[in-house]
Amino acid sequence: MRTKIFLTGLLLCAAIGLPQQVFAATYCPVTVDGKIRIDECKYGSNEECKQASESKKDCVADQLTPSAKAPYCVIVGQLEVCDKYYDYESCQQAAKKQSGICIESPYFKESGK
Repeated sequence: MRTKIFLTGLLLCAAIGLPQQVFAATYCPVTVDGKIRIDECKYGSNEECKQASESKKDCVADQLTPSAKAPYCVIVGQLEVCDKYYDYESCQQAAKKQSGICIESPYFKESGK
């Protein structure tokens, strides 16, 4: 039990301490016929992606902007789900099932505040 708590704390500290660009959206090139090349989502900006793929089409962001709908997020690795946990208990249960952690959403703003 102590090991699990220690590892959870260590993961949380690492996530907080990582530079923000680690979590920045990556961009995927789009083929001429409109297919997204998900195996090449490695570019830091749309312009860099367009230049590397020599395409005139805009690239597509691989990671969407986090949602501000709910007050809790489940974090599993670099994936965060912040749009469906309105109470702490359901967030904790989902995090436990996915071997993740539940945190308060940094994106959520209560109305009136």
